[in-house]
Amino acid sequence: MTPGASAPYNYGMRRVGLAAVLLAAVALGIAAAAGAFAPPSLSRALELTKNVPCPNGSPHPVGPRFVRRFHAVAAVSCVDAFRTYSHSGQWEVLVRRVAVGSVSGLQRYFERPSRHHIPKGAICSDVLIVTVVPVLVDAQSRWLLPTTPRNGCGQPLAGGPPNVRWHVVSMRKVRLIVSAKALAANCPMKVGNTVAWARPREATTGGPLFDRTPKRVRVCVFRTRPNNLGVGYFVRGFRLGPARTRRLLRALTDPGPRRGCPKQRNFAAVGGGPRSGATVELGGCYRVERPDRKAGTAKPAVVSGILGG
Repeated sequence: MTPGASAPYNYGMRRVGLAAVLLAAVALGIAAAAGAFAPPSLSRALELTKNVPCPNGSPHPVGPRFVRRFHAVAAVSCVDAFRTYSHSGQWEVLVRRVAVGSVSGLQRYFERPSRHHIPKGAICSDVLIVTVVPVLVDAQSRWLLPTTPRNGCGQPLAGGPPNVRWHVVSMRKVRLIVSAKALAANCPMKVGNTVAWARPREATTGGPLFDRTPKRVRVCVFRTRPNNLGVGYFVRGFRLGPARTRRLLRALTDPGPRRGCPKQRNFAAVGGGPRSGATVELGGCYRVERPDRKAGTAKPAVVSGILGG
């Protein structure tokens, strides 16, 4: 090449340079798309969903047409559960959860339209399938509650939405189920006051309560409300040692009442649940509903001395 002359343009190098630029642009685009559609980290999901309400109190759900225009990156679910606390008993709790990982499968499920046609020859089941519907959340913390797509029988399509992993955010106590004292005593919180309706025509002539007399019994004491004698609520519970068990069981073996007795608010379940042991009134005629459901009576002095009033 002559010094000072211009170098000839290399068209091959131009094509290579353009290809490299295009590949770089495609790679950047793929990386950006991956970043846009990748599921958020747990900390980011918690940040996005912190002000999103539970579905229970949300407005009316929206149909698949709206869901298809939405891009969910997170989801919130609130479910009822039961939890036992050592010092406060068993509670019904509301568990708030956030989805961990991708929620694209959840969104795709709720994008499906319902199918109102029932195939010929199909038989609809009477079994109701309950599904947990999550709140879907996008990258700007906007949210929506989708409707569940259903088949012609009114059941969720494919049995319900797909499973996802959930991270528990919080638990809120809703309702006390069993108090700590009742739980420790192994007693229910409330039972029916069936002994109050034990009638003389169902009376027993007396005799042992059990085919095999237990050495120790559990006692649960209940008290009804003044305006409803049909249900008793837990007051206290305890176990009796062998000697007091023998005294109490012997005191519960008298014949049934020969007349009607006034219903009592206080009663005790002895030796098991209301249907597996005996129930005795703590007052009045001291009626006893025996394990065979016949009516007997008890010795007031012995029963009140052991169980109280």
